[in-house]
Amino acid sequence: MEEAPHELGDTVDHWVGRFSLWGSILLSTLVTVIYCLGNPPDSEEVQRMRTFFRENVMEVTQFIRLPLQEMEQFASRQPHPFYKSYLRASVNEKREINAQIHNSVDYRPAQYWFNTVFLWLMCFATVWFLGLIVQGVVNLVRQKPGLK
Repeated sequence: MEEAPHELGDTVDHWVGRFSLWGSILLSTLVTVIYCLGNPPDSEEVQRMRTFFRENVMEVTQFIRLPLQEMEQFASRQPHPFYKSYLRASVNEKREINAQIHNSVDYRPAQYWFNTVFLWLMCFATVWFLGLIVQGVVNLVRQKPGLK
């Protein structure tokens, strides 16, 4: 008596499904840990500076666009040390600060951890989906006549 196609590899199908799920969980966790080790969260002082940029974005962007004379006058009136240190910075440091100002417009301190969780979810969904595709291919190959 010939087996029905859905009964061909219930045990194999079950184990491939489990391997797909747990492999996805482990691989996603590994990728996320490697990312976190290579890209640690910002230090406390960088977080404070980025928060300062976010809270004072209009004032800071106006400041960095001023001519040098006006920039010096503006910095002398401001109590925050950023303005005076920006004047003393080299051209390359100023470019890095400008980029950080641009990236800090919508900064939130928990953004790093949100992005990390989202990275894990994207990796998990992708790898699990690929595992399910492999599981489907295994089922199709096993159902072909002559392959038992």
